[in-house]
Amino acid sequence: MTTGDGAAARKDISATAVWLACAALFAVLMTIVFLWPAAIWGPETVQGRASELGVLESVQNAVLLIALILMMRLAIVAPERNLRLWAIFIALGTFFLLGEEMSWGQHYFGWATGDLFRSINDQGETNLHNTEGGWLDQKPRAILLFGMILGAIVHPLVKHFRNGRGLFDYPWWLAPTLASLAPVVFSQIGSLPERIDDLNDALHLWTFSAQDFTNNFRSSEMEEVFLYVFFISYTASILARLPQRSAG
Repeated sequence: MTTGDGAAARKDISATAVWLACAALFAVLMTIVFLWPAAIWGPETVQGRASELGVLESVQNAVLLIALILMMRLAIVAPERNLRLWAIFIALGTFFLLGEEMSWGQHYFGWATGDLFRSINDQGETNLHNTEGGWLDQKPRAILLFGMILGAIVHPLVKHFRNGRGLFDYPWWLAPTLASLAPVVFSQIGSLPERIDDLNDALHLWTFSAQDFTNNFRSSEMEEVFLYVFFISYTASILARLPQRSAG
């Protein structure tokens, strides 16, 4: 590892602080799941669906909004053209996610679903990720998760064992650092009930549902909370390292 890389690493956000923040958020949300399950489901939307206005969905929206603000700041202060374009690209993606999570405001303002979305949307909402086929839902999530695991787990391990040479070291801002590891880990912890049930569906090992022990809330929603927290840690890490890189 070069001296500049070491200095930049020292300027990174605290991985310990991210771990503590993720652990605290996970503990609070799981406490609500067990003690106040009604808050998880929330009131029904105009389409008659619960959970869209519950705690987990609201936290997701808040996390995405914070991430979007950080990305917009990065796009403004980025000294490199490619970094600025990257920040704009991920900011647009985050804006799309935020809009989709809220059904572009329908969950809050309660407008009726038009004929077009009613015909193509599985849940009768004005969003694209619930359209038939799952190309804007499960598949993008799988790609995002794969990228997070590759960048936040595999890349740092390769970098460690190859004396500072990771999978993709250039440009310096592309790969996450270990400061972004915690959201990846907690996203998978949060999704465990659903993963266990998927395994049981395939192998028929037991007769109970793992999600019955968590008041039947969709554990994929907990997974999404921390997938979105990753956006915050990743962007905050770039912003923290930016002055050192600019000075170099």
